[in-house]
Amino acid sequence: MMKQYSIVWAAVLLCMACGTASAQTQRPQRPVKNPPQYPHIIDLENKAPKQDPAKDKPAEPEEPAPVLSVELIRSIDALAGEVRQLVLEMRALNVRQQAQIDMLRLTRGDLRIDSYERDLKIVTDRLAQLEMDEQSLKAAMTPEALLTAVSRFGTLNRDETMQQIRRDYETRLRMIEGEKERLQQRESELRRIIGGFRENNEETEQKIKLVEEALRRLTSPAPDRKP
Repeated sequence: MMKQYSIVWAAVLLCMACGTASAQTQRPQRPVKNPPQYPHIIDLENKAPKQDPAKDKPAEPEEPAPVLSVELIRSIDALAGEVRQLVLEMRALNVRQQAQIDMLRLTRGDLRIDSYERDLKIVTDRLAQLEMDEQSLKAAMTPEALLTAVSRFGTLNRDETMQQIRRDYETRLRMIEGEKERLQQRESELRRIIGGFRENNEETEQKIKLVEEALRRLTSPAPDRKP
């Protein structure tokens, strides 16, 4: 009897256990409000696959080549033209300054030539006068001219008077010859100086012509370029 009671009680407990397990199986589980994130944050076993940053980084698009607009090209061309015009103006200014310097040099050369030519005229006039005086003295020193000169003087010793007049003429002639020699040297020097200035002026005039031609080329309008 006791054995049967134990068997029945065991069967009842078994039925109760099966019912409890079935109830737990059929009851829905509630979702966890804040599930733990540490399995995804900390990889203790280093099992997460390594990612290549170069592969994850999006490829940058290639920049297209810059395209110059028509307005920008025109602006560049206009600026280049202004620069060329400025360069030409600077060259023309330098050429004008050089022409002014050459003109001033030419003017000064002409003034110096005029001054030396005036001095030369004085020298040549004096030389001409001395030449005439020399010819007159030489003519007066002839025997006939000396006799005529002595006859104008009332003298007792005609020969001595003739010798005295002759000595006076010779002294004057030596003075004329000495002055002539100095003036001839001065004349030669003046002619040499004037010749040098004239050569310089001729070279300067040639340079001025070249400068004027260069200035004409720089200031002349450039021909239109065909597109």
